[in-house]
Parts: sequence; C-alpha cells; structure tokens
Amino acid sequence: MTEPVCLLGGWAVYLTVNRKFNETNGRNYLGSRDIDLGFHIDPNWSTEEMQRSALAQSGSILERRGFNGIGSRFMKHYDIETKKELSKEEAKRRRSYEMFQLYVDPIGDNTHVDAQKILGFPLLDESLLSHVFVDNRFIFLTEFGEKFKLPTPEVLIAMKLKSVTARTKDDKRIKDISDIYALSWYSEVEFPELKQRVQKILGIKDISDVVSKFTRDEYNAVSNAIGITPEEISRVINEIAK
Repeated sequence: MTEPVCLLGGWAVYLTVNRKFNETNGRNYLGSRDIDLGFHIDPNWSTEEMQRSALAQSGSILERRGFNGIGSRFMKHYDIETKKELSKEEAKRRRSYEMFQLYVDPIGDNTHVDAQKILGFPLLDESLLSHVFVDNRFIFLTEFGEKFKLPTPEVLIAMKLKSVTARTKDDKRIKDISDIYALSWYSEVEFPELKQRVQKILGIKDISDVVSKFTRDEYNAVSNAIGITPEEISRVINEIAK
C-alpha cells in the first residue's frame, strides 16, 4: 500500500482503551473478530489516481492473502478449533459450525463516482474519516505487522455515536454503546477535554439525541458484557451530552 491506512472499528477501540481498562478492572476489554480499515479517497481523482490508491491496492493484497470478496467485504474461513486458515477448497468441504469467518471491511472518507467500476466492489464511506486524513487526528501504531493510523478517541466516539443509530442487530448496538463508554472513560485523554472534543465534532444536540434513546435494558446488557455497573455506564455516557 502506498500509505498507512486507518484502523477502525472494534480493534481501534480495543487498542485505545485496553491498557487503562485492564489496569483498572484486571481484565481485558472486549475484542473483535472483524477488521475495519479506513482509506482516503479524493472525489476528484482520475481513474488512474484511483487505481493507484491505497484502497485499490488493498483489495488486490487481500485477495492474494486468500480473502474472498463478498459485496463490500472481504472474508476468509478459519477452523473453529485449531484457528488454522482454510483455503477456499478446504472451506467447501467443512460444515458451517466447524468454521468461523474473519471479515475485513474497507471504508473510504469520501465516495467516488467510479469507485465500484475501478475497485470491483461497492465502497462504504464514512465522512467522519476526514478528521483523520484531513485534520490529522490520529497516532501511528504498528500492529499485525503493518503501520496503521489510529484515530484519536474523540473521532472514534463520534463514529460510534453515528453508527449506533443505524444498528439493526441488538448485539452490534450493545457493542457500540459499550465502546462509547469505554472510549470516554479509559482513553489516554482526560474526560473533560475529550468531552469538549466530541462536542466540537458532533454538537451537543446531536449527541443528546442519540444517547437519550439508550434504554435501561441496553445499559444492563452492556454491564453484563463488560462488568461495569449500568449506573456508571449511563452516568459517563450522558455526561458527554451536557
């Protein structure tokens, strides 16, 4: 790839909060099986520039590493017991309950009119990624043998506040609420400063509109998942909107 891509989603949250979460609670924060990768896309790029982009190269790299393209995602099968990578042929001979899947989701900060034609798959986009690629709100880290950009905590919180409103699966929504809490309380940025940064990105009203819809049952579910009281989770999250 021509430039470091951006690590998003569950792994970005884990790497941001796990040190302090573990020090405070004596256990690791929730992990993730899927990998979300963010890329910079200029809507004005020519076909040649798009073809040379890190996003276009990543699709080819993932396919060479054995991932299958499925819609806008890339997927690889693994043996559920040995965690060994399975080839396409091996996966065809296995029963579904004998395998698990690793998904990689490429996401752009902008759309491009010729994206699907050039890339060969529909491009998901997230406008908040502009804070990473344009405003330089990131740190560098080396994980999984690659160099990545890791968004700052306020960008990750803003993304989670945005994504949670569209969740149709309960487990994904509960994970988003959990991540909002963990990022707010266990990142390296002090909470008052972090709160101000999030509010500058989304605005107090938009934040309030989201968190006001979180229910007691959802806070209980988050509590069961991470072992923090629902009252504490609710207190921290609602404080972001004040």
